[in-house]
Amino acid sequence: MKVSAIIDYFIHPDYFSIPDKLRRARLFVRACLLTSLFSNAYIWMSVYFEYQLGVQLMVFNVVGFLLLPFLSKTKMPINILGNLYVLIGALAVYTLTYFSGGIWSAIYPWIVSIPVLAILVVNRVSGLAWGGISYLVMQWFGLLALEGEQLPVEYNPEMKTAWFVSVLPGLLLIVLFIAYVFESIQRKALTELEEKNEILKKQKETIGIQSADLQKHVEEKEYIIRILAHDLKNPLSNITSLVHLLSVEENQDTRGKYVEMISQSAQKSQNLINSVLEMELSDQQSLKINWEEVDLNEMLRDMVEQMEMSAHKKQIELILENSYESARVKGDRTYMPLIFENFISNALKFSEYNTQVKIFIEKQADLVQVKVSDQGPGINTEEQEQLFKKFSKLSARPTDGESSSGLGLSLVKRYAELLNGRVWYEGEVGVGSTFGVEFPMVQS
Repeated sequence: MKVSAIIDYFIHPDYFSIPDKLRRARLFVRACLLTSLFSNAYIWMSVYFEYQLGVQLMVFNVVGFLLLPFLSKTKMPINILGNLYVLIGALAVYTLTYFSGGIWSAIYPWIVSIPVLAILVVNRVSGLAWGGISYLVMQWFGLLALEGEQLPVEYNPEMKTAWFVSVLPGLLLIVLFIAYVFESIQRKALTELEEKNEILKKQKETIGIQSADLQKHVEEKEYIIRILAHDLKNPLSNITSLVHLLSVEENQDTRGKYVEMISQSAQKSQNLINSVLEMELSDQQSLKINWEEVDLNEMLRDMVEQMEMSAHKKQIELILENSYESARVKGDRTYMPLIFENFISNALKFSEYNTQVKIFIEKQADLVQVKVSDQGPGINTEEQEQLFKKFSKLSARPTDGESSSGLGLSLVKRYAELLNGRVWYEGEVGVGSTFGVEFPMVQS
């Protein structure tokens, strides 16, 4: 059994939840056990010097110091127990000094150790109190010597020299014992403090990282709110105005036009909200991919048909070019179309009237590539690194007042990577932009 386990056996369970009380209780128990061991050695020394009273007092000390730790299993205050410990030692030292010659006794200098033990085991107040008592006792012994009072010497006086040689060094042992215990406890406390400081340092670093992540998350949320507040303002304002016009308009053709315009404004608002929600979803959880074989020819033909109306409004020619009969890849029919929809929608937004947007399907080794090219303004070189990041706002603006939240291309990158693909950009300022995506081809 370890020494620490033996010491903790004597301590009341409640003290283990209070670090300061636990430390003091352990110090008290350790002092009692070690002093009992120390006193045991002086039993045999007293026997050797024929000091019967010394034998009796040391036996009293040994038994007392062995019984005291059991009191610490109760909830008796450590201050009281510590003072009982000092009292037992003080009574033995004062008595032994008196019956071995007073100030001429080898035990007389031991009186100095009593207040030191009180400071160590109890507290400074007890140390001062026992220091005062020991001072008075030493003064009393001094007065007796000045008055010529001969105090009894109950050990064998013929062994006086041996008595001094044997007992006086015991004071050094006591001082060393006190210093060792104090240093040991202090070192352990410093070690524990260093460990706690290290833990606190790591916790602080973790909190710092979490705080930075939280701040970034908050900033993104705030930016989303700003996007919604800014980009929803116009379509919602249009809807309000058109509803008012619709309520007073009697011409059916004009009313139908207003209804179509309201539908378009509502669709813009819905698309923006869907983009924000989709981005949050893609960040916060793993998207479920339903893998299946997809024919990109068929998917892109359907996509071109869906986007023809948007292209027609700006008189843009939407062209699908493909020289391959089969362009099959593994993908998901929910997320893969969103990639092409974003590419084509952006190309239409940033293209001028009466231009062309071309979609190419190409093969490179075991990959199928899809590229969407427009005749828009292109993207500055310094802005190209921001293309596929969330909320990136570029200098190029839509040509017909269309809204752009800066979310689309980041979603494209997210979906492409989930589908084992890769996205990129190529183009020149003033010439146009080309966005590409590639996926592993299904081998026949």
